[in-house]
Amino acid sequence: MRPAGPRAAAVSALMRQEQGGYSNLILDAELRRQKLDNRDKAFAGAIFYAVLEHQQTLDYILSLFLPKGISRLDPPVRAVLRSALAQARYMDVPVSAAVNEAVKLTRAFGKSSAAGLVNAVLRRACGYDLSEANFADEIQRLMVLGSASRPVAEFLHRTYPEEALEILTSPADCGLTALRANPLRAEPEQLISLLLEQGAQSAEPGTIPGSVLARFAGSPADTELFRQGYYHVEGQASQLAALCVGAQPGETVLDLCAAPGGKTLALAEQMQDKGRLISCDHTENRTRLIRSAVERMGLHCVEVLCNDASIPNPALPQADRILVDAPCSGLGILAKKPDIRYKELDPGEHRELVALQARILDAAAGYLKPGGRLVYSTCTIHPKENEEQIRAFLEQHPDFKVTVPEAELPEGMTTGLYGMLSVPTRTEMDGFFICVMQKAAG
Repeated sequence: MRPAGPRAAAVSALMRQEQGGYSNLILDAELRRQKLDNRDKAFAGAIFYAVLEHQQTLDYILSLFLPKGISRLDPPVRAVLRSALAQARYMDVPVSAAVNEAVKLTRAFGKSSAAGLVNAVLRRACGYDLSEANFADEIQRLMVLGSASRPVAEFLHRTYPEEALEILTSPADCGLTALRANPLRAEPEQLISLLLEQGAQSAEPGTIPGSVLARFAGSPADTELFRQGYYHVEGQASQLAALCVGAQPGETVLDLCAAPGGKTLALAEQMQDKGRLISCDHTENRTRLIRSAVERMGLHCVEVLCNDASIPNPALPQADRILVDAPCSGLGILAKKPDIRYKELDPGEHRELVALQARILDAAAGYLKPGGRLVYSTCTIHPKENEEQIRAFLEQHPDFKVTVPEAELPEGMTTGLYGMLSVPTRTEMDGFFICVMQKAAG
């Protein structure tokens, strides 16, 4: 029988995470197995994500006090050390509590022989001052202080040299959970009042019209308001991409890379649930996520379709507006998906990704009515996937031109010839690229 409790759940999830897989699915499965209450779920999740977000930093510090390094340790001992140090450094847990609980967990996981090591290493590691570290170069400094793989650190140092460390350490949406109010249920002001009445720790208007920034003791998806379709969880920059589509009631709209469905929901709400919105993704598993979200929100204008966006599909209708939220490297959402921090950014794989984006854009162009609008977005800040992608598309499609959306842009958004870029350090939102294009009328 495995140890129980929030700290044990976090350690178990971290051990599974080392074997690969989606971090959110791994954590959810462990929390379900443990049957924790909401407060313990939140604590376990906070530990788990604190370790993932800061793992490079934690490992650097721990390795200073481990003669054989951290990779030689048994997985439970490694996970216990990381989780305890994360609690002490990033979660305001008293050092004594973090260390004592770590020693207990080490024994509970059947590693009593390592209990002394865990105690000694943590007492030294928790007090280590990172400002005393001597780094070989700026890349290693970014890797340790920003907790990133070498390729990610090198990319940021090369592309955003003055902002690299801040990009790695900035929280998304001011460290709060971004929601989008469903106007078919309640306006944002009403939603804020309802959230506060029903136990949210805080709720306030976001920067993007229709958005709300909130803080919850547990999961934002574990509320009655969520279950009744009053809101969905979606970053503000992502919401802005959907707003830039400008979908109108009665129109035909395509959302070609839609899972898990947040932008589809925002589009349907813009359309006042009137018209035809076809929401697509390339696997049945992903389309199920969209269907579930649409049903929860009580929307009726959405048709969900399993479709490969990179291959032209003659069964799709000509559309007034199209959203392509393309698969991308995810380098704009490091704060939300810490797994991405440790990507290797293989050049060959990246070229394939850019080529896939181009095929999706080409296919999308064929579905758009003359005079229609095509919005391309990514959650990355990589120029090859963004501005360079649009420049290449326009060279192949001279009947398209970049235009300015009606949506109000937040302060700090960078606009250029080939679209708009949100960099976390400038907008306090996710890193995101949005390009609005108009097709010639005839």
